[in-house]
Amino acid sequence: MRRCYFLFLILVCMSSADMLYAQIGRPRAVEIGLFAGPTIDWSSTGTRGYNNAGIRLGGVYGLNVDINLAQTSSNYFFSTGVNARHIRYGFKFTDNYIYKDVTTGDEQTIERAEVVSTFTTTYVSLPTAIKLKTNEFGRFVVFGLVGLEHGIAVSSKSNDEVTDVMNARTMKKTEKNDHYKHTAIFKESLYIVLGTEYIIQDQTKITFGLGYDHGFNNMFRKKYTNTITSEAVNIHTHRIEFQFGVIF
Repeated sequence: MRRCYFLFLILVCMSSADMLYAQIGRPRAVEIGLFAGPTIDWSSTGTRGYNNAGIRLGGVYGLNVDINLAQTSSNYFFSTGVNARHIRYGFKFTDNYIYKDVTTGDEQTIERAEVVSTFTTTYVSLPTAIKLKTNEFGRFVVFGLVGLEHGIAVSSKSNDEVTDVMNARTMKKTEKNDHYKHTAIFKESLYIVLGTEYIIQDQTKITFGLGYDHGFNNMFRKKYTNTITSEAVNIHTHRIEFQFGVIF
C-alpha cells in the first residue's frame, strides 16, 4: 500500500512539474510597452485654392498593449493602447484674414491675404490592430502591424504667416490662433507599422518601428469655410512615424 502511495506521489510531482514548466515556457498572454518618437507630417487637400505647404515635424508617444490571440504561440496579437499624437501639417491659401490688433484690441481685416498656416493638432488615440510576429532569430523578432487609429482631438492651434498683397506691401504677420472649435473632434486613420524587437533578457525587449498613418476624414468641421469662396476647407493628413520603445 505504501508503495502505491509513493508511486502516486511521484506521478503527482511529475505532473505538477510539467504544468509549472508549461506555465513558465508558455508565451505571455499580454505584453505591455512604452514608445515615443518623431514624425514627418504633411497634408493633402481637394479644396480649390488650397495647397500643401511642405512637411512638418511632429511627435508621438504612448502605451502599447499586445494581447496574445493564440496561447500556444507568440506570433499573433491584438494590439491596442493609449497614445498621444502631435500632428503638424501646413497648407497655403488665399482668404480674408481677420486678426486682433495688439495695440487697440480691435479686429482688423486683410483682404485677400496670402496665408501659410502651420497647424499643431493633438489627439489622444486608441489603436485597434492585428500584430504578427516572426519566431526569434537569435535575439531578434520582426513584426508587422495593420489596423485603425481612433483619435479624439484635445487641442488645435495654428501659426499663421500672413502677407498683405492687395496693398502691395511686403509686411508679414505671424499670428497664433486657437482652432479647436473648427477642428473635427474624431479622427479615423489607417495605421501600418513594420518593425523589430531585440531581446535584452527574458521578456524585456527594446523595439523600433517605422509606421505610416493615413487620415480618412477631414481635419476640420463642415462649418470651417473660406470667406471668399464660401467653400468648406477639406484637409487630410499623412505621416511617417519613427517609433522607439521598450517592452517590460
